[in-house]
This record gives sequence, structure tokens and C-alpha cells, in this order.
Amino acid sequence: MNADELLDLALGQLEDPRRRALEEDARSDPELAARIRGVRRVVDDLCDDGLAYAPPAGLADRAIAFVAQTPAASPSILEYVPPRVPFRWADFAVAASIFIAGLLTLMPAVQRSRERMNQAGCVFNLKQIGESLGQYATIHPSYPAPPGDRADADSGLFAAMLRGAGLLPDVAVLDCPYNGRNDHIAETRRLDSFEQADTLRRTDPDLYGKMVSWDYGYNPGYRHASGRIGPISARPASLIAVVADQPPDDVLAGDLDRNSPNHYGAGQNVLYSDGGVRWHRSRVVGPDDRDVFLNNARELAPGVHDHDSVILPPHAPFGYLQSR
Repeated sequence: MNADELLDLALGQLEDPRRRALEEDARSDPELAARIRGVRRVVDDLCDDGLAYAPPAGLADRAIAFVAQTPAASPSILEYVPPRVPFRWADFAVAASIFIAGLLTLMPAVQRSRERMNQAGCVFNLKQIGESLGQYATIHPSYPAPPGDRADADSGLFAAMLRGAGLLPDVAVLDCPYNGRNDHIAETRRLDSFEQADTLRRTDPDLYGKMVSWDYGYNPGYRHASGRIGPISARPASLIAVVADQPPDDVLAGDLDRNSPNHYGAGQNVLYSDGGVRWHRSRVVGPDDRDVFLNNARELAPGVHDHDSVILPPHAPFGYLQSR
């Protein structure tokens, strides 16, 4: 038995088969037994100095209270700053240049995306108006038109007739989103019928002007084959422009090259009698309609035939066509 095995036996680290063999040898060998007892006594003396101390009363409670009262040390931001910045000012300048170039490239794309979204919103509005007009045409012989003795009523009141028939519950569709929000659209919600609106036109022009301030114009009619000027038939045999982005303010002055202001002169959306909406970059909207805001005689007068549409601004009266 060597010294290492004797020490492992005294420390209890010897594996069981060898430990049992040594203990068996010690029972028959008094000298070996004495050596094992001596090593164990020395090890016990090293592990126990004979001194014992009782901890002060309440030490554990005081230690816990002290830890609870000591605020956790939060790291300073300066601890995260490297002793030497691994970038030079030139590097920052290059990064800033790349960022600015990317931003300048992105901004036009964002603007074009916003414009397409607003134009799509205008198309949606006209489709909603087209559905209302289609429902109106199923129960009336023609598209909205005032009584014969009310030809001085504004053509924009076609929307009041739809409201009176319960076919235009949301007047927000009268506001083209491309040119900004109409601040008076809340007043338009008070537009309950043609009679109420036409009476208000004569009694309270200021309030009426706020109520009838939407962004779309209406085609009140054309010269029929009989020579009579009248509204569009409820069941037209061909595609006819019925509603469109409002004409430019100077259309009456003969500026024929100006598009609708709704899209800042880029063009106009036009609602046709089939309910479809088409975008036109010029005022030519068909082979037989060379100007959607004037008739083919270049006048603000009734269309010379059903294909010749004339879209009036909301405040132009129905009878203005006949007076020309």
C-alpha cells in the first residue's frame, strides 16, 4: 500500500473495491491498521483547528436588510463608450452623404405613391357616385334633373336629389382626396333634399355656398334628336360622361388647355354611364367628345348629341346650358 492510497483512504476518496480490500488487510495486519489510524488523525487535525465561533445574534437579518437597502449600481453610459472611437469624421461624412442621397431618392417615390393613392381614392368616390346614379336611373326616366320651372338651380344639386332619394348616405364621396380635405364637408351632410338646398340657395347664400362646395361636376344634359334640351336618359345606348372632376375656374373664359384643378392640372377622372371611371390626361374623353368641359362647338352649351358631354361646375345652373 503506497502513501497516495493511504491518504485517499483517510479522505474517503478511495474507490469501493480497493477500500474494502485495504480494510480487510488492516484487520489482519496491526501495523497497517496503526498507519491508517495515524493518517486519519493527522487529516482530522488539519481539518479542525479546534476553534468554534457562534455568529452574532441577528446577523442574517441585518445582512438581508443591508442588501435590500443598497441600490443596485446602474452602469454609466460612459462605461459603454470605447476608449477610442473606431471611426473617423470622414467616415461619418461618407455615411451621411449616403443617407441623404437615399433620402432624396426615396422622397419622390413616396410622393408618387401618395399621389397614386389619392387618385385611387378619387376613382373610388366616383364609383360610389356612379352606383347611386345607377340606382336612381332604375326608378326614374332620366338622371337627376330639376323640375322644368327650376332651371336656375345649380347643377351640383344632382347630389341633393340623390340624397333626397336616400341613395347618397355618405357625402364624403363628393370630396376629391387629391387636392386636400374639404373643410366644409360637414355642412354638406345637412343637405337633405333638392327643395331644401334650392330654398337655402336663395335665403342663406353663405351657408349654401359651404354646403355645395364639392369637387365634382355634373353633365345636366344635351340636345336630343328632337331638338329638345334635356337630361341624360336613364338607359343610354352608349357610354356618356356623367360626372367628372370639376372644370377649371377659367373654363368660362375660354382657356381650353386647362385640366381640372382637382389633380393640379394633370388630368381628370371621368365617370361614365356604365359605372366605369377612366383617367384622361386631356379634356378629350372620346372620339366624338373633344372637350369634356365644352361642347363640340367649343361653347359652354348643351352637347350637340348624346356623345358630346359638358361637365358643369357645381355652381353653374342647369338652365345655363339653355341660356347659351
